[in-house]
Amino acid sequence: MAGIQDMLTSFMGSGGQMPADLQKLAQPILDMIQQNGGLQQIIGQLQNSPIGEQVNSWLGTGPNETVSAEQVKEAMPNAVEDLAQETGMSAEQVSTSISELLPNLIDKLSPTGQLPGADQVTDVIKNLPGGDQLSGMLGGLLGGK
Repeated sequence: MAGIQDMLTSFMGSGGQMPADLQKLAQPILDMIQQNGGLQQIIGQLQNSPIGEQVNSWLGTGPNETVSAEQVKEAMPNAVEDLAQETGMSAEQVSTSISELLPNLIDKLSPTGQLPGADQVTDVIKNLPGGDQLSGMLGGLLGGK
């Protein structure tokens, strides 16, 4: 789990310790993404949700628009409830954590304004700390094997 925490901390850009709620959610979120066809599939669903405009800003090269916990809960109610049950957190804690994580995660994975395919993961993460260890895991997140 330390590798996942390191990855999410680097994506969050905090340079410090990942908040406790995100630590609890790290593995369940990664599992959920992989079980639902990868990050590209999740992003496609979110682009067609009430937060589609914000999602497009995270993919673009301009500033990232924020998303509220309430908007996350509205856009992905089943995922929020499932993650709350799995982690023992409240739906509010889960949606707040996701609202903080998703913009940074998607932005860092799409430096050119487009989310890479699983085959391009190595190029995207080669400059991240611990990138070698993360490439296989991120390949799975992006819908690869």
